[in-house]
Amino acid sequence: MVLDLGALDAKELVLVAVAVAGLIPAITQRTEGARLFSLGYVLLVFGAVATNLEHVMLGEVLGLLEHVVGIGAAGVVFFLAAYSRRKRILEDDDPTTPGDDAADAVDGTAVADGGEVA
Repeated sequence: MVLDLGALDAKELVLVAVAVAGLIPAITQRTEGARLFSLGYVLLVFGAVATNLEHVMLGEVLGLLEHVVGIGAAGVVFFLAAYSRRKRILEDDDPTTPGDDAADAVDGTAVADGGEVA
């Protein structure tokens, strides 16, 4: 079996390098609430690697895996992560949600003029 490395596209190789470099902080700095986002990023990196390997070996199989796992599954995981994050924010169970400095509530009334109550 002869590997044709000339079939690799420079843009796709750069994509893998950037994806792997971005994977390091995505995994090392992940929090409990960001687990699904980290998983989605891992799936995107898998897709980037599969994109390059499909030019070298198992083209049909890796092309299918790239699209199903690297793009499709990553999209579903990112959707679930965003849905979960939104749900936590709306339930106000997320302590990392920043407060709204522009409008503070006073007795159920929103104050939008810098905190002065009329």
